Parts: sequence; C-alpha cells; structure tokens
Amino acid sequence: MAHEAGDGTSFSVEGGVGSISYTLAEITEAGVGLASLAQHMDPLVDRLQAEWLWLGDAAQGASVFPYGPLEDMQNALWSCKGARADTARLAGRALQASANYAATETRAADAAALTGRIAAMMKGRNTRDLALLAPWTLAAGLATELERVRREGLRDAMERLLNNGVAAVAGALGSGVGFAYLLSQLRRQDAGSAGARPAYALRKFFDTAGLARSGNLAIRQVPAREWDTAAKQLPPGHAIVDPSAGDPWEMEASIRGMLAGSQDAYGYPPGSIAVVRIVRPDGQVSWVVHLPGTEDWSTIDSANPFDMEGNLEGLTAAWKEHFTQEQVLVQEFIKAALESSGALPGEEVVLTGHSGGGIHAAAAAADSAFLASVNVKMIVIAGAPAKNANVPATISVLDVENDNDVVTAADYGPPPASKNWVTVTSHRPPIAEGGVGAAVQEAHSLENYMADAGGLDSSADPAVQASREALRNLLGAGVGAGAMVKGTKFVYQGRDSRNKSTKDRPVVTHPVPGKGKDYAPGAR
Repeated sequence: MAHEAGDGTSFSVEGGVGSISYTLAEITEAGVGLASLAQHMDPLVDRLQAEWLWLGDAAQGASVFPYGPLEDMQNALWSCKGARADTARLAGRALQASANYAATETRAADAAALTGRIAAMMKGRNTRDLALLAPWTLAAGLATELERVRREGLRDAMERLLNNGVAAVAGALGSGVGFAYLLSQLRRQDAGSAGARPAYALRKFFDTAGLARSGNLAIRQVPAREWDTAAKQLPPGHAIVDPSAGDPWEMEASIRGMLAGSQDAYGYPPGSIAVVRIVRPDGQVSWVVHLPGTEDWSTIDSANPFDMEGNLEGLTAAWKEHFTQEQVLVQEFIKAALESSGALPGEEVVLTGHSGGGIHAAAAAADSAFLASVNVKMIVIAGAPAKNANVPATISVLDVENDNDVVTAADYGPPPASKNWVTVTSHRPPIAEGGVGAAVQEAHSLENYMADAGGLDSSADPAVQASREALRNLLGAGVGAGAMVKGTKFVYQGRDSRNKSTKDRPVVTHPVPGKGKDYAPGAR
C-alpha cells in the first residue's frame, strides 16, 4: 500500500500488519494454536472414558442400574472425541492452507525470476544474431529501460541488472554458452541468498589473496568531550569524571530518532558506536545501539571495523565458519560495548544502522550465536542491502529504502514481505539538477532518510503504526509524536588490528566499567 507525506514524498509499504504475509502468519499461528488445543483435549477424553467405564463396572449387580448417567457420560465422551477430531482437522487444514500458499508464492517468484533471466538471455542472443542492427537494438532497449527507470527508480533497475545481466551476456556469447546457462538454471535457485553469493565469493578471494586477515578487536570508551560538542569543557587540571558511568542523554522515541542516533555515530571518532541505556517506567532496562555505515572505503582491511572487510563479514555472517576469521568483529564489538555499559542478559535491545551499519544490524539479528547473549527485539535500518539476513520472526524489522538507492540493490532483490519485516520505500520528488550521480547520492543520504522517517512518524499505515508502537514499548515512551526518553549514553571506539598469523583467532579487548584501560575477557 502507498501513502504520501506533506513534502511530496510518497511511501510504499510491504509486510507487517495488514499485509498478506501478516494474514498468512496469523493463519499459521491459528493452526498451531488449534493443534495445541486438540492435544490438550486428550486428557479430558481419557478421563471421561475412564470414568464411564468405571461407573459401568461399578454398577454391575446394583439394584437400580444408572442407565441415564451412563448414557449421558457416553454422549459427553462421543461429543468430546468429535470436538477433538474436528479441532485437529481444522488445525491441519489451516496449516496446510498456509503451507500451500507459501509454496505457491515461492513457485511464482521462482518462475518470474526464471522468466526474466530467459528473456534477458534471448535479448542477448538477438543482439548477437542481428549484429548489423545491434546499435539500434541496444538503443531501443536502453530507451525502454530508461522509461522503466523513470517510473520505478534506479534501485529496481539495478536489481534487474544484477539478476539478469549474466543471462544477457550468456546469450550474447553464443548458443553454446546460452545452452550451458539454461542447464545451470534447471537447479532450484535459492533467491533468499542470491545477494550473499557474490559477497561470499569476493570474501573467499580476499581470504585466498591475503587481502583480508583475522584480527584483534580492541575498544576504548570515548569520553563525552570527544563526541558531544555540547559537553562541558573542563578547565586544565580539573578532575575528569569517570566516563564508565556514562553521560545523561535524551532522545526522541521515534523512527527519526533512531536514525538520528546512527547519524550521530558518523560524527564520533572513526570506528565508534553508541550505546544508550534506558530505564522504562516499569523499572525494566532496555538498550539502543547505534551503528554508523561504512566509514573507510580506502582499504579492504583497515583498522576501522566499519570498512569493506566488515561489510563482507556482515553479508556472509551465516557462513562465517568458512573463512579465516570465524567471528564478525562488529558483532563482537556490540556485545563488548553492551557488557561494558552494564547490560545484563535478557534485557531488550534495539539495533539501528544506516547502509553498512544496517547490514550489521540485520546480520546480528539473524545470528543465533549473537542472539544467545544479546536479546535483540527490534532493528531500525535505512539504505541497507539486508534482505539476505534470515531474521527470526520474533524480532521486528523496520527497513527504510529509497527507489533510487542503488546500494539497497546489492542484495539482489526486495526484502521478504513477512509479518515481522516491514519494508518502506520512499519515492521522493525528483531533484532539479545534478543528473544521475546526484540522484544516486541524494537517494542514499542519511539526512534524506531521516526526513523520510519524519513522515513515517506521522503515517497512518497500519504496519508503520505497529512498528512505532513496538519501538515505543521497547523504550518505555509515551504515546504521540515527539515523545522523548531519557537515558545514559556510552560511546566506544573499536580498532581492528591484523594478527601476525592468519591462523590466529580474533581476540576482543574492552574496558571494564570503572577501570581506565583495555582488558581481555576473563582477565583480572
């Protein structure tokens, strides 16, 4: 469904409350509930049957045989057995209907993808066969694609190119290559991990070439004077307050407020994240972790954990044991920062991130080992190619994208439209000047995503409303736009140092609250 903000930006929303996927999940849950109810009726049936048999046996030889009570008990037993059978049958039908619909959707998506690849291959073959007319054929195809881009945006065009480009090249290389490509497509394609395969191959290459090696992650707590421009600058010689206690902080309990935290993270010392501790009105403690996007593009494996190596770690987190470095350093960073801030196991956590930070937030929320120690309940991400992360249904995802953001196309397709994963695509008014380059840059801008989030904070869309409510509940905030929550903020800077041997496992060091130096877990 679509709606529009006051500045001319419109939104398309997929997944969440009100969607087909939500209804499908509700049917599945109803089926599971009915099946459980049928099982809970078993003891009642057994008890009724036992009592009926006992009464019949006990009444043998009695002067007045209890025909009426026995008949009533028998009728009750049959009715109970019938209700149990009907409930179990209804549960089976509900679950089967859900499974059938999901399978049909999967087959339809796979068929559409295959049709697109075959069509692209045939276009490539036609271009080769009509060699003399190839310039005109290509020009006509380009004109058609540009018109489609104007209607749909650059993101979808890039996804089509990534998914179908190989097919077009195979067709252009001749019948033999095209036939081999068609044979390769007979195998079932896992669309859910399509965007992770290139990242996997690239990371394997970096591993083999020695361009990315396992490292040690050390973190330090950053005092407020290094990250908060409004922090009071103490005079020389004045005693400095222990930074391990954190700094008082106030933030807006909104979608925009979550993305604003990631924007702030870009202004900290390189490789830093923020952790905010919130005590809710019910006395429970919750946490928000703000991640920046990619900060170092100059080298593959730099000292900054938010570099290209870090992006590949996040994109391939599901297969981390296949690489030299078997840990995702940003995930270790998040865990260490929460531990250093005093977070306890089980306390609820919200992760936010833009671009590469969104990759890491989704990867962490999908990693069972990470979730074993961090109770992630929600992630709020923007401009991130994160659809390949298999985030469990117990975690809410609010994923904001833009129709011209080609970065979000790097996952090769749209995120799953599911009950817990809400994808909002913004359609902003076209920029007046600057061409495609400016459009791409503006599309990925976090400032523009924050403006989108401002519109979503007042959206009446049921899926967006449900996401806002989930966020407010996690933060213990009041109802209404602009609700603020107070907390304690900690900022940590991480450094990824290469090990001398690629066989070395990563070691995390981080500060103990109240101590002024780094330490390794388990140290005294």
